[in-house]
Amino acid sequence: MYSELSAWVESPLQLLGALEHAALMSSSTPHHAMTIVPRGGDAQLETTASHLADRVRTHAHVNARMAIDVRVMPFALFAADTPWLIGDAFSGQVQARLDRVEPSTLTIVDDGAITRVLARHLAEGTPLVRPRAPRLWAGLRRELAARTTRRLRALAADGRLSVTTYLADDDDAVTQLRSIGASVVTHRFDVTRMLGERAVHVPRGARIVLGTAHVADGLTDAATELQRIAELARSGAVAYLPHRREPAWFTTAVGRLPETSVIAATLPIELALAGTERPLEIIAALSTAAETLPIVLRGSGSTVSAQPTVREVTS
Repeated sequence: MYSELSAWVESPLQLLGALEHAALMSSSTPHHAMTIVPRGGDAQLETTASHLADRVRTHAHVNARMAIDVRVMPFALFAADTPWLIGDAFSGQVQARLDRVEPSTLTIVDDGAITRVLARHLAEGTPLVRPRAPRLWAGLRRELAARTTRRLRALAADGRLSVTTYLADDDDAVTQLRSIGASVVTHRFDVTRMLGERAVHVPRGARIVLGTAHVADGLTDAATELQRIAELARSGAVAYLPHRREPAWFTTAVGRLPETSVIAATLPIELALAGTERPLEIIAALSTAAETLPIVLRGSGSTVSAQPTVREVTS
């Protein structure tokens, strides 16, 4: 029987996860297809969706098509008793839609290491409130978040909740998800590697320093983060790959540092570097990329070292 899965993605990593799921789905159930709807308003997500749309069509084993990005989760696609895929169970739009209608099945793909937080909340039965959410906003959302938790746990108990993740099969989060009845499948970024940009924009001989959202989120002081990057550049050329949410003023300041070049953050880091045929030396903050890149770059001889940011802002 032919069945179309509707996917709502709100970040570039969620989009890559949806494509990885589409490939797994195509190999196991070839008569299934996926329509991926990117949420509008995120420049990197929109660019990534456009960049991948034609490439995906040329790969028969990735049975997915890219829809036009929209700002609001389209109700016609995410209707009752139809299969859905989402990337962020903490999303207000997702929770509001799940509060109105129930999908026939629900698949969740990674939005980074927050998958571990999701697993813990579901295992404990606690409301799906995003970490570090403003206290007032978290309070207003708590009842909706609690109903979302109950909905997902009920779907899991019925065998209708699945998770496709890069986390290892023996990760505690995977164990927690399976404990409530969810089906969990691990992918190795095979599609991302196949469609990757092979680090073509990274100067040869430069170490890659990855940006984070910590400055944008007010968790790290900008001046001390600039000092950290400058110190790294003193021992050799640095190519800085910003996080998609880093402010332009900060990346401009990074570009003015000696021996430092800034690579435009038009694509997610995983896609920008995947498929490289030369070993890369990467310095990452303690972030999702420190976990995903060793999987994406396996077999290339690349190294990924995680380094904490210089100082967290305290209030």
